[in-house]
Amino acid sequence: MAHHAADQNQDHDFELIDLSPFFATPGAGGDLAVAKEKEAAIRRIREACSDSGMFLIVNHGIPVEALDETLAVAREFFAGPDEEKLKWSPRPPEPGAASTLPMGYVNQAAVESARNNSEVFRMGPTGSGPGSTVYPTNPTRFREIMERTFGYFVKTVAPLIETLINDALGLPPDLLHQYNSERQWDILLAYHYFKATENKKVGSFPHKDPNLFTVVLQDDVGGLEFLRGDGRWIPVSPVPHSLVLNIGDVIEVLSNGEFKSVAHRVVSSREKDRYSLAFGYQIGGKKWVEPFAELTGQSSKAMNKFKGFHYNELLQLLGEMYKPNLDPNDAFAVMEVINHYALPD
Repeated sequence: MAHHAADQNQDHDFELIDLSPFFATPGAGGDLAVAKEKEAAIRRIREACSDSGMFLIVNHGIPVEALDETLAVAREFFAGPDEEKLKWSPRPPEPGAASTLPMGYVNQAAVESARNNSEVFRMGPTGSGPGSTVYPTNPTRFREIMERTFGYFVKTVAPLIETLINDALGLPPDLLHQYNSERQWDILLAYHYFKATENKKVGSFPHKDPNLFTVVLQDDVGGLEFLRGDGRWIPVSPVPHSLVLNIGDVIEVLSNGEFKSVAHRVVSSREKDRYSLAFGYQIGGKKWVEPFAELTGQSSKAMNKFKGFHYNELLQLLGEMYKPNLDPNDAFAVMEVINHYALPD
């Protein structure tokens, strides 16, 4: 069923963008109208990425039944006994793995000093190679449903968003896709945020994502917020079967600061547990990251706002800075880690 989005949610500072024009069949009539709808969507994506770095999408190519099944099987897994879930705790990273982030189940709230009031199941590359995910056997359809949803993100949603960001930046066709053509790994995270307590009120502490972008499926509980430039935290109220998209640090650097990596957090509800999925669209660890010359000038780097770095250097820096019980100043430094590569004006 198509979800017809309003041009903008009037109660909150985020765009709600209908992607159905990009799935329209060419030659079926109304091509001119579809072309205008595409232009309008790309313009609004540009505005959202330049302003807040976050927007919502509907009619994004994932069937609503698949979204419902994914959240349902996540709830079923997290409802299981702790001893069963702990069987699927992360194994040490294997030699040759594309990601050094261990996959599997982690109860972040069980760590006394942890800032996140949540538990998570991390999923990485499918298959049996180094770093692949070992899925729980209960629920019996957990792997089937999660891998199907992972496939929708990797093959349908992310490539389309990549193209739309490319076009919103005014880059040559497919430049961003060519830059990220050597696909190595992505990550899918299933989250369960516990109800707030006196001691644990933050489902997820404020942070930015280091990747290209993140796509979030949230249930109807709410709690996701993003930080505006004026210091206000703005709630991202759930829209049924929508996906939330936020820009990551890599896009901010590639765009030379034109598109903003957005700080966000999850505030736990006192009444209900919250469930969500987050898909992180990555680049290879050895990939060189610096502003596109097409945006700053082909012959000079004088206009660059960031110095170049390898992606795994950024991930290593984040790992060195992060501590479970960060004080506010250190937490801010982690959130703004990309400033480590910012050049003086």
